[in-house]
Amino acid sequence: MLWATLGMAADADFLFGTHSTYTHSIGAVGVVFLVALVAGRRSAAQPIRTAVAAAAAYGTHVLFDWLGSDTSPPIGIMALWPFSDGFHQSGLYIFDAISRRYWLPGFWAHNLLAVAREALILVPVLFVVWRTRGDAERVDGKDAAHAAWGG
Repeated sequence: MLWATLGMAADADFLFGTHSTYTHSIGAVGVVFLVALVAGRRSAAQPIRTAVAAAAAYGTHVLFDWLGSDTSPPIGIMALWPFSDGFHQSGLYIFDAISRRYWLPGFWAHNLLAVAREALILVPVLFVVWRTRGDAERVDGKDAAHAAWGG
């Protein structure tokens, strides 16, 4: 749940009317890494691993928005902030733009198709990660939790 929340956290900028700016950048990913590293030193057994996971969870949002189609000016995201305040978009348009103009005809159909496309792309990736993670947690043919209890 924490990782999913971090993956969505970049959109908190909607609350301040600054969508696709500073929170959608490698600078923000770096801040998340540093905060997680400091917090992890107090609570996590492996603070660097935790910080990398936090930055990766947050960074996926930046990556996916960069790979998406943007139809609202300014086009793209401030991906390279603090090194550049320019807006960037990949041009691959892997993910469709999500409309916020609910009053327009086709709003629901367009957004439902965009979400379905995202799911078709990301669910198989999620499945592979889940399966790989499960394999990595096994110790000598036993689950790590089972092995930790001496089983």
